[in-house]
Amino acid sequence: MSTGITILLSGLLAGAMCVTALAAANLPNSHWNYFHFDGRGFIAGQSTGGMPFVAVRDGVRPVVLTPGAKIEAVDLAAGTGAIVGICYIQSSGGKLKPGVPYLPCTRMPVQFFSGDKLMAATETDDQGYFQAVLATGRYRVRSKEEIEVTVGNGVTTLVPLRAGKRMVD
Repeated sequence: MSTGITILLSGLLAGAMCVTALAAANLPNSHWNYFHFDGRGFIAGQSTGGMPFVAVRDGVRPVVLTPGAKIEAVDLAAGTGAIVGICYIQSSGGKLKPGVPYLPCTRMPVQFFSGDKLMAATETDDQGYFQAVLATGRYRVRSKEEIEVTVGNGVTTLVPLRAGKRMVD
Protein backbone atom coordinates (compact mmCIF):
# COMPACT_ATOMS: atom_id res chain seq x y z
CA MET A 1 0.00 0.00 0.00
CA SER A 2 1.35 3.42 -0.81
CA THR A 3 2.33 5.90 1.89
CA GLY A 4 -0.32 8.40 0.73
CA ILE A 5 -3.16 5.91 1.15
CA THR A 6 -1.85 4.85 4.59
CA ILE A 7 -1.74 8.48 5.73
CA LEU A 8 -5.24 9.10 4.34
CA LEU A 9 -6.69 6.03 6.11
CA SER A 10 -4.92 7.00 9.38
CA GLY A 11 -6.39 10.50 9.13
CA LEU A 12 -9.90 9.16 8.50
CA LEU A 13 -9.60 6.76 11.45
CA ALA A 14 -8.37 9.53 13.76
CA GLY A 15 -11.21 11.80 12.60
CA ALA A 16 -13.81 9.11 13.23
CA MET A 17 -12.44 8.52 16.73
CA CYS A 18 -12.58 12.26 17.51
CA VAL A 19 -16.18 12.53 16.30
CA THR A 20 -17.17 9.47 18.36
CA ALA A 21 -15.48 10.86 21.50
CA LEU A 22 -17.13 14.25 21.03
CA ALA A 23 -20.56 12.68 20.59
CA ALA A 24 -20.08 10.53 23.70
CA ALA A 25 -19.02 13.57 25.73
CA ASN A 26 -22.27 15.35 24.84
CA LEU A 27 -24.51 12.46 25.91
CA PRO A 28 -26.18 12.76 29.31
CA ASN A 29 -24.78 10.59 32.09
CA SER A 30 -26.77 7.37 31.73
CA HIS A 31 -25.30 5.38 34.60
CA TRP A 32 -26.05 5.59 38.31
CA ASN A 33 -23.50 6.72 40.88
CA TYR A 34 -23.83 5.44 44.44
CA PHE A 35 -23.01 7.17 47.72
CA HIS A 36 -23.40 6.07 51.32
CA PHE A 37 -23.17 8.00 54.56
CA ASP A 38 -20.32 7.02 56.88
CA GLY A 39 -21.20 9.15 59.91
CA ARG A 40 -19.26 12.21 58.72
CA GLY A 41 -20.23 12.65 55.08
CA PHE A 42 -21.24 10.96 51.86
CA ILE A 43 -18.63 8.77 50.21
CA ALA A 44 -18.70 6.98 46.88
CA GLY A 45 -19.99 3.43 46.76
CA GLN A 46 -22.84 1.33 48.06
CA SER A 47 -23.14 0.65 51.77
CA THR A 48 -22.41 -2.64 53.48
CA GLY A 49 -24.42 -4.44 56.10
CA GLY A 50 -27.83 -3.56 54.67
CA MET A 51 -27.53 0.17 55.37
CA PRO A 52 -29.27 2.51 52.90
CA PHE A 53 -27.40 4.38 50.20
CA VAL A 54 -28.20 6.97 47.54
CA ALA A 55 -28.28 6.44 43.77
CA VAL A 56 -27.82 9.61 41.69
CA ARG A 57 -27.74 10.33 37.98
CA ASP A 58 -27.69 13.63 36.09
CA GLY A 59 -31.17 14.78 35.11
CA VAL A 60 -32.92 12.18 37.29
CA ARG A 61 -34.37 12.33 40.82
CA PRO A 62 -32.11 10.68 43.39
CA VAL A 63 -33.21 7.38 44.92
CA VAL A 64 -32.54 6.18 48.48
CA LEU A 65 -32.00 2.42 48.38
CA THR A 66 -31.17 -0.58 50.48
CA PRO A 67 -28.95 -3.24 48.91
CA GLY A 68 -30.83 -5.31 46.33
CA ALA A 69 -33.63 -2.77 45.76
CA LYS A 70 -34.57 -1.75 42.21
CA ILE A 71 -34.11 1.76 40.88
CA GLU A 72 -36.88 3.55 39.02
CA ALA A 73 -35.68 6.59 37.07
CA VAL A 74 -37.87 9.70 37.26
CA ASP A 75 -36.63 12.65 35.19
CA LEU A 76 -36.13 16.06 36.78
CA ALA A 77 -38.11 18.91 35.23
CA ALA A 78 -36.18 21.45 33.16
CA GLY A 79 -34.51 24.13 35.28
CA THR A 80 -34.51 22.05 38.45
CA GLY A 81 -32.05 20.06 40.50
CA ALA A 82 -32.31 17.84 43.55
CA ILE A 83 -31.12 17.79 47.12
CA VAL A 84 -30.85 14.49 48.96
CA GLY A 85 -29.47 14.21 52.45
CA ILE A 86 -29.50 12.63 55.84
CA CYS A 87 -30.29 14.10 59.23
CA TYR A 88 -28.28 12.29 61.92
CA ILE A 89 -26.85 12.33 65.43
CA GLN A 90 -23.12 11.71 65.49
CA SER A 91 -22.19 8.85 67.83
CA SER A 92 -18.79 8.30 69.37
CA GLY A 93 -17.24 7.23 72.61
CA GLY A 94 -15.97 4.23 74.55
CA LYS A 95 -19.22 2.42 75.44
CA LEU A 96 -20.91 2.87 72.07
CA LYS A 97 -20.74 -0.07 69.70
CA PRO A 98 -17.97 0.21 67.13
CA GLY A 99 -19.26 0.48 63.58
CA VAL A 100 -22.29 2.61 64.55
CA PRO A 101 -20.96 6.11 63.79
CA TYR A 102 -24.39 7.78 63.67
CA LEU A 103 -28.03 7.47 64.61
CA PRO A 104 -30.57 8.52 61.95
CA CYS A 105 -33.11 11.20 62.91
CA THR A 106 -36.44 9.85 61.74
CA ARG A 107 -39.49 11.98 60.94
CA MET A 108 -37.48 15.20 61.41
CA PRO A 109 -38.81 18.30 59.60
CA VAL A 110 -36.49 19.78 56.94
CA GLN A 111 -37.10 23.18 55.34
CA PHE A 112 -35.62 24.83 52.24
CA PHE A 113 -35.34 28.64 52.15
CA SER A 114 -34.39 31.07 49.41
CA GLY A 115 -33.60 34.30 51.24
CA ASP A 116 -36.32 34.55 53.88
CA LYS A 117 -38.90 32.72 51.78
CA LEU A 118 -39.80 29.10 52.56
CA MET A 119 -39.62 27.28 49.21
CA ALA A 120 -40.29 23.69 50.29
CA ALA A 121 -40.60 21.49 53.36
CA THR A 122 -40.37 17.77 53.93
CA GLU A 123 -39.43 15.33 56.66
CA THR A 124 -36.89 12.58 56.96
CA ASP A 125 -37.85 8.95 56.36
CA ASP A 126 -37.34 5.98 58.69
CA GLN A 127 -33.62 5.94 57.81
CA GLY A 128 -33.10 9.70 58.34
CA TYR A 129 -32.97 10.53 54.60
CA PHE A 130 -34.79 13.41 52.92
CA GLN A 131 -34.98 14.83 49.41
CA ALA A 132 -36.42 17.75 47.48
CA VAL A 133 -36.55 18.93 43.88
CA LEU A 134 -36.01 22.69 43.61
CA ALA A 135 -35.46 25.32 40.93
CA THR A 136 -31.78 26.05 40.34
CA GLY A 137 -30.35 28.57 42.80
CA ARG A 138 -28.96 29.03 46.28
CA TYR A 139 -30.84 27.65 49.32
CA ARG A 140 -30.57 27.34 53.08
CA VAL A 141 -31.43 23.83 54.25
CA ARG A 142 -32.65 23.81 57.84
CA SER A 143 -33.45 21.17 60.40
CA LYS A 144 -31.61 21.26 63.74
CA GLU A 145 -28.65 22.62 61.78
CA GLU A 146 -28.69 25.03 58.85
CA ILE A 147 -26.38 24.97 55.84
CA GLU A 148 -26.27 26.73 52.47
CA VAL A 149 -26.24 24.75 49.23
CA THR A 150 -26.40 25.51 45.53
CA VAL A 151 -28.82 23.54 43.37
CA GLY A 152 -27.56 23.08 39.82
CA ASN A 153 -29.61 22.31 36.73
CA GLY A 154 -30.15 18.54 36.52
CA VAL A 155 -27.67 17.88 39.33
CA THR A 156 -28.13 16.22 42.74
CA THR A 157 -26.51 17.81 45.79
CA LEU A 158 -25.73 15.55 48.79
CA VAL A 159 -26.35 17.18 52.19
CA PRO A 160 -25.46 15.75 55.63
CA LEU A 161 -27.29 17.59 58.46
CA ARG A 162 -25.97 16.85 61.94
CA ALA A 163 -28.74 17.20 64.54
CA GLY A 164 -26.51 16.52 67.54
CA LYS A 165 -23.63 14.55 68.97
CA ARG A 166 -23.86 11.64 71.39
CA MET A 167 -20.73 10.83 73.35
CA VAL A 168 -20.21 8.12 75.95
CA ASP A 169 -17.15 7.37 78.10
